[in-house]
Amino acid sequence: MKTRLIYSDKYDFKLWGLNKLHPFDGMKFSKAWKLISTEFKDEIDSLWIKPQEPISDELLLKVHTREYLASLNKSSVIAAVIELWPAKYLPLVSLYKMLINPIKLACSGTLLAAETALNEQAIAMNIGGGYHHAFADHGEGFCFFADAALSIIHSRDQGLLSADDTVLMIDLDAHRGNGFESIIKDDAAVKNFDIYCFQSYPGMHEGDMEEFPYMIPLKARMRDELYLNTLKTDLVKFLDENKQAKLVFYNAGNDILDSDPLGGFSVSYDGVVKRDRYVIDQLTQRGIPTVVMTSGGYTNQSHKLIAELAKIVIEADKV
Repeated sequence: MKTRLIYSDKYDFKLWGLNKLHPFDGMKFSKAWKLISTEFKDEIDSLWIKPQEPISDELLLKVHTREYLASLNKSSVIAAVIELWPAKYLPLVSLYKMLINPIKLACSGTLLAAETALNEQAIAMNIGGGYHHAFADHGEGFCFFADAALSIIHSRDQGLLSADDTVLMIDLDAHRGNGFESIIKDDAAVKNFDIYCFQSYPGMHEGDMEEFPYMIPLKARMRDELYLNTLKTDLVKFLDENKQAKLVFYNAGNDILDSDPLGGFSVSYDGVVKRDRYVIDQLTQRGIPTVVMTSGGYTNQSHKLIAELAKIVIEADKV
């Protein structure tokens, strides 16, 4: 399988005071890219695809309501989504320049990654994206736009997928992807695999566990051995049950790290790397076109783990 890296130097969030008032490192994307491009400097130009424009409202309307998009013209609404109340006093033009437009560009990156994965039978890693708390009619948890769900719809509209083609989501961010769930809940072709900390936001999945066997709640403070054993046991079953899958999304949040203030798990740095290597190995063995998104991660190690994941993705092309 080919490897592609999707990234723009305009992905960073340069919102005033963000890093002091919120654990999110808005510069982690460029920090990760610096590590990746330094290690793979001889190859980087052949791997890199750069999204050119932020996603348009016309495309966003494929999944979001017109009323919700209009509501983002209020600083108070944006502040609520990022849970940073002082931001409601910032001018709207500044919030768009430093936050919303970079997020829209990363959403374009996810759509580009899906298109590339399907056209080239590739693993396409977006060094951003993975906004799985975005609902059709509102945003939550620093997530404004449902990039993965929109990528599925857009790929169908472009003729790259049919409505019956199986699409998989492997969501290993520490937090349950409640927004993605809500959007795809009536879409029988989309299958969801989500290991999450049920004692963290947004809490326990409300469905019957027998009906949703791959919505997998784990307790807070879960360490490497139990976490990785659960992943290895259940992911193989999930993939074997969906051998016909035409596309996979991997939401690779590294907020499962033991030092992360928001994730709730206690997986070591090495454990996060082992998780990512296992998932990518399973997908490359099966030859399934894959979109990787970086999602959550709220420590000063987050950018390093993104770079580690990119290294795994790049080296998978050489096996």
